Amino acid sequence: MIALIIIQLFMVLLFFLLGHLIVKKEAYFLLSGFSAKSEEDQQILIQNGYPQATGRALINSGFILLGGLGLYLFRIQYMVELSWLVMIIYLFVHLLYIGKLDTTQNRRRNSIILKITIVFTFGILGWTSYIGIQPNELSISDNRLHISGSYGVEWPLDEITNIELADTIPNVQMRTNGFALANRLKGHFRLEGLGKGKLFLFQNHPPFIYMKKEKIIYS
Repeated sequence: MIALIIIQLFMVLLFFLLGHLIVKKEAYFLLSGFSAKSEEDQQILIQNGYPQATGRALINSGFILLGGLGLYLFRIQYMVELSWLVMIIYLFVHLLYIGKLDTTQNRRRNSIILKITIVFTFGILGWTSYIGIQPNELSISDNRLHISGSYGVEWPLDEITNIELADTIPNVQMRTNGFALANRLKGHFRLEGLGKGKLFLFQNHPPFIYMKKEKIIYS
């Protein structure tokens, strides 16, 4: 939890700082590709208010992430993840809108690149979500335990030291490499009191199968 808060605060401060430098200090070189444009194109963008609009978008993105963090601190689950999704959507929509302020000769090329980036980004998010919600199956054969699907594992039965049913799981401190959406948790997590482990579960569907080897796993 602490690491998540630190990361979120760092991103909030980064967005605020970049936005402030662009809007108040006119540090337009921070804008991607701005310095590479001709002086004439730079002046056109400045006169149209493109850098200022981009800077304000960064500041607003910081507020979105800050709001998500605040709701998360009030114990509302998944607000950090939701704030990132809202921020990404806001940024892309805003960039498409302020693209009209770019009247330089490279406007069409920049618009195409932005649209390709949007499609690619949401394609990755959609594919990741699809993979994440796919079920994992637990089976036993040849004296080995198998959990199929993404983040799946295979253990020899004689190396499993404990198996039991649990009505709750420890507090999840951090997702280190996994999928977390709504109540679905899958992959590598850090658990309070247990350390690193793997989860394959829906949090609102107890009981959970707890298995222990050298690592921890809930299914």
